[in-house]
Amino acid sequence: MPFVELDKGYKIFYLDKGKGKNLVFIHGFLGSSWLYQAQIDHFSSKYRTIAIDHLGHGKSDKPESESYELSDLTQYLEETLSKIIGDEKIILVGHSMGGMISLIYATNPKFAKRLKGLILMATAPKLNNPGLVQYVKDLKSGEMSLKDRESIETVFVGLCFQRKARKEQTELIKEFVDRTLENEEYVGLRTMESIVNNFDVEDKLKDISVLTLILSGDRDLFILPEESKIMNEKIPNSNLVILTPKIGHMIQYEAYEDYTKAIEDFLKTV
Repeated sequence: MPFVELDKGYKIFYLDKGKGKNLVFIHGFLGSSWLYQAQIDHFSSKYRTIAIDHLGHGKSDKPESESYELSDLTQYLEETLSKIIGDEKIILVGHSMGGMISLIYATNPKFAKRLKGLILMATAPKLNNPGLVQYVKDLKSGEMSLKDRESIETVFVGLCFQRKARKEQTELIKEFVDRTLENEEYVGLRTMESIVNNFDVEDKLKDISVLTLILSGDRDLFILPEESKIMNEKIPNSNLVILTPKIGHMIQYEAYEDYTKAIEDFLKTV
């Protein structure tokens, strides 16, 4: 299995398939590269597709000493890319928390030099969801746990998937729950605290010059589609696609065909 070792000694897992322009996928909160397996298989016929497990997630190392600030995860992303592809350009695709990391990356002048294109999936320039703030409070107080199957199956899955997907994609949902339960609680809590308390790039969106595709589900309960509209208004060279009908947070599963076409159309322009 492919790993790179960071300067701190941490091992970062990644998937790598195909040849061509570098199409880099990064996952969201409590996720990992497995969420992009279908995209890797599809796009690797024309692109070099890379999917990275953030530090603390998936098969990457999970040091308890780390704070898991999004700014640190962004730095580790850049170091990982440098070790995989040197200084080659990339098209960066980020979902949810991965989209937030992508926004930090794209608004950092040093890192932005690497970008040829940016795809933001179901994400926001800052968190404006009171429900998620309460979720973090419940995790900190012990009223909820990232290791409790019932709360993951009800609360977390309910935030991520619309009812139709929960009914029709039962095997996917089961694997989603199983893999979510593999996470360490301290990683989940610290990354979400970073999102709630320290993440805000809204004033920097105007500085993103690279071509940008913004994707959102029309019924996303995790990160509301209004956030995508704000980004579209403030990122100069951006295009917004709202996926319908009744599409939730996990757009790559709930609207696979429309989602794939939107990305394919965008990649033709990059």
